[in-house]
Formats: sequence, structure tokens, C-alpha cells
Amino acid sequence: MKKLIEAALFMASKPLRIEELSKITGVHSLGTLKNEIEALKKDYEKSAMEIVETSEGYWMQVRNEFMPKVASLTPYSDLSEGHKRTLALIVLKEPINQSEIIKIQGNKAYTYIKFLDAKGLIKKEKSGRTKILRLTQEFERYFGEEKSKIREKLIQSLGESSRKPI
Repeated sequence: MKKLIEAALFMASKPLRIEELSKITGVHSLGTLKNEIEALKKDYEKSAMEIVETSEGYWMQVRNEFMPKVASLTPYSDLSEGHKRTLALIVLKEPINQSEIIKIQGNKAYTYIKFLDAKGLIKKEKSGRTKILRLTQEFERYFGEEKSKIREKLIQSLGESSRKPI
């Protein structure tokens, strides 16, 4: 059962809730499942990988100390172009009202924002009839760089693209 949990966490593109792991393993005792997950966490204590519990469920990830060295190996395949554009807007204008992003990207941006929030890359704070969006420390961990450096690169990249002939 522990190997099946490990395989599921490795393959998942998002955190898995205990109920999802129950369906995958066929184990209906949540206590038993939690014990197996804790044992698996101990197995990974000396590994470059770790199993963490987030508000969305259990997740396997690279430990923070290794992320800057290996972040460039993945093209962030779990993020669509829409997700990346939404993140770019937040990086450039943080803090930004959700309503401003919706004006720029349209209603589909609600889905992007929900995904980015669930992934822990942004946080939403209610403010009147809208929400204020900010980047999280998970954003920096995920991209392997401080948000200020990412913002500088993005601004530089935008400046270069505006100078290219059409």
C-alpha cells in the first residue's frame, strides 16, 4: 500500500486529498492511510524529495534547498500559458485586484486564479467586492528565485520584445 501511495503522489499534478488516496489504494480506514503516509514521510527524510501536507492534500516535492539548482530542468509543465500570463500580471503589479486581471484576461482568468491559489503560488485577500492577489513564498520556491529577480527579468524581457521590429 505504501508503494501505491508513493506512486500516486509522484504522478499527481496537484496535491491529493486523503479521500482520493483512499479510492486509489482501496483502503477505507483514514487512520491506516495517514499512518502509511507518515511512514512514507519518514522514508523520505534523508531524500532530496519530501512529502508535505498542504491545505489541498498531500504532495511530493523537491526539498527547498535543492530547488534553485534543479528548477531550470522543468519548463513548469503544470502551468498553461494562461496560468503563466496571470502570474506575470501578478508579478508585475503586485498587489493587484483580481478584477483588474479579469478585465485584461476575461472570465477564464477566474479558473487560472483558482488553480494558482490551490497550488499555493498566490494568496487571495477579500477587499470589498474583489480580491487582492499577492505572490507567496511557494512562488519563489517553485521558480527557484526571489520574486524581485523574476520581476526584473520579466520587465527586461518585456522591454526587449517592445524594441523588436514587427
